[in-house]
Amino acid sequence: MYIRAPRGFWSRDRRRLAGFRGDERGAHHFALHGAPAEVDGDGLTVLDQEVSSHLRASTALYFGQSPIEPSPCEPVLSGKLFRADGQELRGRMVDHLGFWDRFRGWLKPPYWQHVTLLLLSLIAAAIAHRLARVSQERLYEIVLFVRASLHRHRWFIVSAAAVWTVYAYVLFHGQAPFTYPRALCWFYDYQATSILQGRLDVPYVALPGEAYHIDGKFYGYFGITPALLRIPLLVLQIGFGNLTVPFMLAEQLGCLILAYLILCRLIARIRGPLSAPSPWAAVLLTANIGWGSNLFFLGSRGFLYHEAILCGVFFALASVYLAQRYRDDSGRRFWVGALLCGTLSVHARATVGFFALAFLGVSALELLFRERIEGVRTRGDGRASPWRSRAAKHAAIGFLSVLGFFSLNGLSYLKFKTLDAMPFQYNEQYSAERVARIEGKNFHLSNVPLNAKAYFLRPAWEFHVRFPYVHSLPNLPEEGSKARIDAAEPLLGLPFSMPGLFWLATGGLFGGLWRCRRERAEILALVLAVLPMTGLLLAAVATSQRYAADFCPFLICGASYGLVLVESLPRAWRRILRTSVLVLTVAAILVSLAITLRYQAELLWDVPDDVRQSYRDLGARLDRLFGVERSETR
Repeated sequence: MYIRAPRGFWSRDRRRLAGFRGDERGAHHFALHGAPAEVDGDGLTVLDQEVSSHLRASTALYFGQSPIEPSPCEPVLSGKLFRADGQELRGRMVDHLGFWDRFRGWLKPPYWQHVTLLLLSLIAAAIAHRLARVSQERLYEIVLFVRASLHRHRWFIVSAAAVWTVYAYVLFHGQAPFTYPRALCWFYDYQATSILQGRLDVPYVALPGEAYHIDGKFYGYFGITPALLRIPLLVLQIGFGNLTVPFMLAEQLGCLILAYLILCRLIARIRGPLSAPSPWAAVLLTANIGWGSNLFFLGSRGFLYHEAILCGVFFALASVYLAQRYRDDSGRRFWVGALLCGTLSVHARATVGFFALAFLGVSALELLFRERIEGVRTRGDGRASPWRSRAAKHAAIGFLSVLGFFSLNGLSYLKFKTLDAMPFQYNEQYSAERVARIEGKNFHLSNVPLNAKAYFLRPAWEFHVRFPYVHSLPNLPEEGSKARIDAAEPLLGLPFSMPGLFWLATGGLFGGLWRCRRERAEILALVLAVLPMTGLLLAAVATSQRYAADFCPFLICGASYGLVLVESLPRAWRRILRTSVLVLTVAAILVSLAITLRYQAELLWDVPDDVRQSYRDLGARLDRLFGVERSETR
């Protein structure tokens, strides 16, 4: 077989691969540009037309052989591929291009890569210039400060490292970290590529079976924040299709750090600026978040559903922390970061982002009334005074918080020509009957009683004598129920799937209202902010264990109050409550581990066979340890 293409077609841009597919759904809409290609087999012209090209890393392009093992076909082509000048093409693309070929291809459009490189160079030069001006004494002071900080927070650093290591092992399935990408791990890479081209549609291969088909183009309902984070790496041609797991690792570590910062800030407010969390508080908070919460459950699989939620939780925690700093010192511009992070959270996971922006908005509203009261007390003649400008700023922040949330609907209109963020009628999975069953809506008030029981009241689990001993059950409506549930995955409610975090938060919030008068306003703001998000989740037509992770930012803030209150009690009560929290933490870790491993090895699709076998071997060893006979067929 021979392929004839114009001279220089392959070297014009080393990142583009010309190709064709039997199913061309959406491919031509995503093409960077086309070029003529001719395919001849045994003297018969098989293809002679323009073909589309898509962004790929040069190291992922092969001629005459497949880098994917195992492959449904032979890994090496039995025929031969030739360039127009007669040179045979076999092996990696980079082996056929010299340095000057690649350099000339890099100099040509698109020019965003040149602009990015220039900006990175300017930033590096500015940092180097700034460091050169730092005196030796100042550098010594910085080193001493870093050493003191590491020693002061050593318990958190050690516990976070342990938590992160176990999370990474589960997320990697105990295998090599970077393997060939599996299904639904590359959507955000395609989305980032389309954004760089000034568009929002993606090729069909980016989201098979989940795409929204509108006017011959394909879109995803997922937000764009994870795609925006990928842009610098894709500009540098790093990790196309392999970025989901690294980003999830970074975001999980970021959640641990932000939770600890929230705890440190609260302790500094209550006990003084020089106070730090006790080793007990630091370790238990980290263990409950990293091992005993639904954030650990997200590590059961590295794909876009879990990455979207984890990314949203990370930016929500960042937004809440900055909003708390804004409440402490409204004169500084912490609100800018809180607004930005909250908006990014919305465009990663709308519900948890709603909580973050609602907290910022409620905080701004509270400060607005506080400034109003103080202004009336200090100046009652109605003339202009400084408090008016401050009140106007708080009002503007509240308004921007509302706009930040509704920016999701604006983006939906650009994609779907409707403000609905998930128009089911365009999703290829939804038939007319399925859409009619939920009346074409994402939310129904009739779902609230059923979902409230699932998330907060009903212990939906079964105990088994064999590993993993605890099985969560789906949230199915009873016969005759008016609930409109479209998808009901196994779901174990918050008090049972993460009891340590849940009961610490519950006791902390109620105890804070009772004992901490200065913190009452902030606690009420947190409660008011979580109510809209809770309403959306309870009215949704789908329930899943991963959705319960949306409550983690709120529970983390509440648990911080619980840990601080436990430490402030008399010694006898402190010992009792410490023991109780420790027992709840151990229970949370065991339950979280059970539902995570079962979901990973039994319920998920596209999990390697050796991972499933490792899970069965682990279960067999534990069953033998407890004297339980385990049959070979399950």
